[in-house]
Amino acid sequence: MSSLDDKTIAVARVYSEALLSLARELGEEESLLSELQGLASVIETDSKFRDFLSSPLVDATPRKSSLETMFRNQASDLLVDTLQVLNRKNRLGLLPAISQTYQEAYNDLRHQIDVHLTSAIPLSESQRERIREAVKKKMGLESHLIERVDPSLIGGMVLQIGDRKADASIATELRTLNTTLLTRASRQIQSGAHFEN
Repeated sequence: MSSLDDKTIAVARVYSEALLSLARELGEEESLLSELQGLASVIETDSKFRDFLSSPLVDATPRKSSLETMFRNQASDLLVDTLQVLNRKNRLGLLPAISQTYQEAYNDLRHQIDVHLTSAIPLSESQRERIREAVKKKMGLESHLIERVDPSLIGGMVLQIGDRKADASIATELRTLNTTLLTRASRQIQSGAHFEN
């Protein structure tokens, strides 16, 4: 999503903030987040669906009927109504950006931040808790950990908080954890353990 330009993000943010406000009134803010993420994932992987949503060659009227058929009673009314508004305004191509900015607004509401962790081996719960504590201490925000295992790292971890890499102070606080991961990875390699992705 980082390839989206500033104007697209700004327009998407207007929609996502309005959506979050409506979702909060209905008590659907978390379920809408899940629906938007699922839809963004389909758009990213299915080029035909992406073209159907954003192509100027597809007329808005038949697309309206198709959206109703595909999504009504399958997704929340809030999502379907949003798709119809975006269709009328020829803005369905904004859906990935709306998903991203809705996630950011949702995180702000919950006083949390996405923390992307890539480690050579899976983290233990105590290691996750130490990361959460370090982020909370430094930034005053709860962490939403998004983990990925990449054995090619050999050991250690890569930490990205929001849109930025961990700054030096958080990295310093996590250095001990990194050393622990390296030690654990070395032990597993020596004992012949296999890593799973």
